[in-house]
Amino acid sequence: MTQIIGTRELMRNPSLLRIDPQETLIIEDKKAHKTLGIYMGVEAAKEFEAYRAKAQLLESARKIRRRALEEYNALSESIDDGL
Repeated sequence: MTQIIGTRELMRNPSLLRIDPQETLIIEDKKAHKTLGIYMGVEAAKEFEAYRAKAQLLESARKIRRRALEEYNALSESIDDGL
């Protein structure tokens, strides 16, 4: 569950930073409607890190695929030139 609190609320009650392992806390300036910080519980942070690792692997796989297609196209063009 995500909680959103304002900076004034946090200044008045710092114990709001205590969150459960599954929760996420967003601190924002409510007048300016700007996000100032995000705090994650331990379980939410682990899930986020696992997601980032998978996203990084997927991006690497896409780069490898793109390079392989470029090499294949270059080689197939050189074969066509030789015939």
